[in-house]
Amino acid sequence: MSHHFDYPTDETLDISDAYCFAGAGDLHGPRTVFGMNTSPYGAPTWNDAGYYELKIDTNDDFVEDITFRATFPTGSDGTQYVQVAQLTGAAAADRTASGTIITPPNCPIGEVVECSDGVKLFAGPRLDPFRNYIPYPVTTTDCLAAGTFPDYASLGPPSNFFANTAVRSYVLEVPVAIMGRGRVNFWATTAYFDTGHNVWVQIQRAGKPNMTTFFEFATGSAQVADYNSTAPTIDLVGRPLHPATDPASGIWGQVRDNIAAVVEAGGTYDSPPHKFPTARAYGAWAADTLLPNVIAFTPGTVALWDPWFDIQNGKGIIEDIASNIIKMIVNQDFSSGLEPGPVLDYFPYLSPPPAS
Repeated sequence: MSHHFDYPTDETLDISDAYCFAGAGDLHGPRTVFGMNTSPYGAPTWNDAGYYELKIDTNDDFVEDITFRATFPTGSDGTQYVQVAQLTGAAAADRTASGTIITPPNCPIGEVVECSDGVKLFAGPRLDPFRNYIPYPVTTTDCLAAGTFPDYASLGPPSNFFANTAVRSYVLEVPVAIMGRGRVNFWATTAYFDTGHNVWVQIQRAGKPNMTTFFEFATGSAQVADYNSTAPTIDLVGRPLHPATDPASGIWGQVRDNIAAVVEAGGTYDSPPHKFPTARAYGAWAADTLLPNVIAFTPGTVALWDPWFDIQNGKGIIEDIASNIIKMIVNQDFSSGLEPGPVLDYFPYLSPPPAS
C-alpha cells in the first residue's frame, strides 16, 4: 500500500501498508505472516470502535474464506487491549458475525502473544519498514489524472520520507494447517459501525501498493473508482470482451485508461520488455496484472512483488514496492535508489519504533 493520511477523518483507521511473506517454519510446515500497518502512531489509542481485518481467500474466487478481525477494547482502568476473532466460511465476509476468539483474555498491546492453534500475534508500535520519496507518488498520481508523463529525474535527489517514523502494526504468523499449502490471496480492511444508519462501513482496503493513491485519489475527471469501500470481486467488473480495444468501465476501466494515457504521452507503450501495438493494449495488460487488488502468495516460498518483471508472490517488508508499482505505470525500469531500513529476523519482523 505504502500511502499515508488518505483517510484524515480518523487516521487510526488509515491503512498505510499491507504485506504477506513467509515466516519461520516449524515441524508442522511453513508459517505465513499477514499484516497491516496503520498510520500514524501519534494518536494515543487504536480506534476501539473499529475493525482491523486480515482477509484470506483460499480457493481463488477473491472472496475471503478466513478473516482475522482485531478489535481494541478498553478496560475499566483505561488500559487498551487487543482481541482477535477468527471467522471462516460465510462468516468471514459478514461483519455482523462474531467468530471464534483466539486471543487470551486482556491480551496486551505491544507484546508477542501466542494465540489458539499456533497463531502468533503482535499489535503495537513499530518502525515503518517501507521507504518512499513522496514526490515520486505525488507526481505519478498527477500524471495519471492529467494523462502526462512524469519527469522523475527533475525531482531528486530522493530521500526516505518514512525513515524513523512509527506506525501501528497488526501482524499475525499463521500455521499452514489453518489455510493449507496452496496459493492464497490476501488483503486488509478497516471498518467502523455507523450508528446513524445501523451498518458497518468499510473505510480502507489494502492489497497491492498505492492503488488508492494512484487511482482513487487522482484529481482528473476520469476518477471513478472507490477502492476503499469495495471488495476484490468488483475489480474486474467493467472489463470488456476485447480489453485492448473496447471501451471499459469501473475500476478496471479506470486503471487501464489512466495508465494508457501515461504511456501514450511518454511513447513507452511499445518499449521492451512489454511491447504493445497501442497504449490501450499496454494499459489493458497493466490492469489485468494489477487487478484484482489482492496479494497472492504460496506458503513456504520467498516473497517478492515486482509485476513489471512478472513476479507476484507475496509482498515483503524490505522490497522497494513504491518503485515496483511505478514501473507498471510508465512501462520503464525504475528504482528510487533508497535502501531498506532495519528489520528483525524473528516475529514480528518489523523493528521496534523510534525512541522519540
